[in-house]
Parts: sequence; structure tokens; C-alpha cells
Amino acid sequence: MGKYQRNKEEGSVKLIRKANELVEARYRFDIWETRVFAKMLTMIKPDDEALRLYDIHVGDLLRDFNLQDAGDNYQAVKHAAKKLISRVIEIEKETPEGVKWYAVPLLAGAQGFKEAKRGNYISVQFHPELKPYLLELKERYLQYDIRNLWGLTSVYSVRIYELLKQYERIGKRNFTLDDLRLRLAVQPEEYKLYGHFKDKVISKAQADLREFTDISFSFDEHKEGRRVVALTFLIHANNGRGVPTPKAERSARQAAKGGGVDTGEFKEILMQVKPWGVTDNTLKSLIETHGVERVLQGVVCTQDNQKQQKLKDSIAGFFVRAVEEGWKSAQQLKQERAEELRHKAEEAKKQIQAEIERWQERLEELLSARRVDANEVIRLLTQSDPFLAAEAVNKISNSRLLRKGLEKSTGMDLGKLQMDDWRYNKPLRDAVIAQIELLRPENFKDLQARFDAGIMQARRAIENLKKKI
Repeated sequence: MGKYQRNKEEGSVKLIRKANELVEARYRFDIWETRVFAKMLTMIKPDDEALRLYDIHVGDLLRDFNLQDAGDNYQAVKHAAKKLISRVIEIEKETPEGVKWYAVPLLAGAQGFKEAKRGNYISVQFHPELKPYLLELKERYLQYDIRNLWGLTSVYSVRIYELLKQYERIGKRNFTLDDLRLRLAVQPEEYKLYGHFKDKVISKAQADLREFTDISFSFDEHKEGRRVVALTFLIHANNGRGVPTPKAERSARQAAKGGGVDTGEFKEILMQVKPWGVTDNTLKSLIETHGVERVLQGVVCTQDNQKQQKLKDSIAGFFVRAVEEGWKSAQQLKQERAEELRHKAEEAKKQIQAEIERWQERLEELLSARRVDANEVIRLLTQSDPFLAAEAVNKISNSRLLRKGLEKSTGMDLGKLQMDDWRYNKPLRDAVIAQIELLRPENFKDLQARFDAGIMQARRAIENLKKKI
């Protein structure tokens, strides 16, 4: 039984409903913001006439997403809600004059106790301008069970799930590559190479949806020359076993017709067993009764025992009994054991790799959130002290080690920098931010307390797991 089926049997149904325009909207959330947003959607009642203030209890949210209590969840939810206040959603609307874009804040406000022990919940409210996209939905809206988001740790997997779930009845959906990147809010500097985008976004979502949700997908690439420019997603209902392979589908069709083996395959087997005295009718009967795999197993068992000169009776009789009783030779058992060990090793490696990916996603979430908060601190600091950035740049320029490393990675001559050049080059910007943090440590204490231990834990976990591969 697949994980999706198992999860369906465990929690209660909580539906997410939102207008298609909101599904199609452009926005960029991290995973905790996505969870808070989704939880809020489940709290809207179909007969609500106004958007209320919703109390999100941390324990309820953890249960809704099948998460373990890590101890700092209140802070994670609080931080996500505060960030959602500044998030703007861009919606496209059809009007008589043409398609217009419409930007609206997600939340009107959020509040909660300063200390979680006083009340382990936060109160949040959607911006009233979102009412047409959340209330009194009659048509053109998406509805699904929140349990489909269990196990999804990638915000891209969540967005792709929703974009494809809309088209489940149609069975396919087309995107140009540029449009898909825009809808997923992938930044220009992220996953510039299609192969990287495919691996980290598309293939990741494909594995996630197959394992955790009620739909899965395959996809076709459309090229101009050698460049992939568009994708067609083929959407499948997911019963917990994923999408059948073409080989499995062919086998199912053959089994439905009766014989279970095509003419060419029957002839190949017959060529091997006829010299032993096995007739056409005997072989057909064995295949119909026991299936092709069992017959092939009997062929190999007979051949192995022939080589070992262990056959004293009729070879045909041995073969028939081998098929009927499911015999295996010592060589077959040895090969199966070796294959089993190889499979276990591969599975262990996959599990470690999956764990590495989960930690990498967690690390990226923390780094991204820290970067956003650090940029805000630096913006305020540089406003109050216009020379602070210059001081940081000079520190870098005067450090031979730092300067050499940055000049190598950026290809820039730091001696010829204009003062604002650091803002437009990521490695240099990161170095300047790090220097400012060293120059004004008192302004970064809260940020360090919230993020640095988690970042160090994630990096250590990734390093230790990589040693096991």
C-alpha cells in the first residue's frame, strides 16, 4: 500500500478551496509560509460571508502536515506569519479591456503572544481584497484534501501539484519553460541550466507527487534545436503504486487476452525445452497454469542441474516438476541472494540520498529565510550609516585571503570597484554582508539565535550522510 493510501486512512478530511486565479497567481513562499497559508484555507467554511480572524494552533498545524514537534515550531509559525504580511500575490484578471495584473497583499495582519507558553497559537486574517478568490466559490475553483501536502517539503512540488490538480480531468497541461518558471517564482539566478531545473524541480515534484499525493505525472519535452522550450505534463490518478511502466502495461494487456505470453516468446521457450522432450501442449499448459516467469525459472533450474550432472531421471519430467513445484537451483538461489543484497544496498543508498536532499532543502529554507532577514537588517543599518558598506568593502580589500578568493570567483579586480558594485554580484554581496555582520554583531544576535544553530545542524548532517555513500 502506498504512503498516500496509508495517510488517507489516518487523519480527517480538511479541504483546501481557492479560485483558479489564486492557483495561477504568482508568489513565492517558503515551506512554512506555504503550510500557514494552506492551514488558513482549510479554516474557511463554504457558507462564510466574510473573511474572519483565524486562530492557528501550532499543534493542529503539525497534525495537519504530519510533522514531528521539533520544539521551535511556534517561532517557525510566528516567523512565517510575519513574513506573509509582506507577501504580495500577483493575480491576472480577464477584463473587457484585456488581461490585467492585480497585486494584493496576502494578509491584513497577524498577532500572537510574545511567549508561546501564554498561548501556543497565532491569529491571522486574509486581506479583504482576496474575498472574491476565497469565499462563495461557485465555479472555476480548485478543491483538494490537505493530506495531499503531507510529505511535501519542496514549495515547487506543492505548486506543481496544484497546477496539475486543476487539469486532472483533462489529463494533461502544457507550459512553456519560461511561463512555468514564472508561475513557480523561480528566480532568474536559480537553476539557470534546464538540466538543473529538471532535476531539482520537475523530477523532484514527480517523485513527491507519486509518493505522497492523489495524482502523479509523466512529461514530454518540446525542443527548438537542442534547447527545451516547453513541457507537456501528462496527469494520472495515483492509487499509491505510481504510474505503470510501458512494460507493465504490455504485460497487463497480454494477461487480459489470455495466454500471458506472445508468440515470439513462446517459440523461444519451446526451442529450449523441446530437446528435453517437452511438447507444445505441455508447455502451453504450464504457461497457462503457472505463468511465464515460473516457466522461465524452471528452464534455468533444469539447465543448472544439467550442467552439474545431477539429472538422473527424464529431463522433461524434471522440468515439469520444477515448474509445478517452483524449484530453484543452488545457482539461482545464490544469484537471488546477490541480487537481494545489491537491491538492499541500492535502497540504502537511495534512502541516504533522499535524507541528504531533505537536509539540503531544510538548509536552503534556513539560508533563504536568514538572507531575507539579514538584507532587511543591512538595509536599515546602511540607511543610518551610509559609510558602513564602504567600511566592509575596505575590510575585504585589505584582507589578502578574502580578496584573492573573491577575485578568483568573480573575475573582478577589487581594486577597481565602484562603491555600489557589491550590490550586483552575489559572491561579493555575500562577502560584504558577512563583513557587516562582523562589524555590527549586536544587530544580528536575534537572527543568529533563530537560524545559525539550525544551519550548522543541517550542514553537519549533510556532511555525515555523504560519508556513508
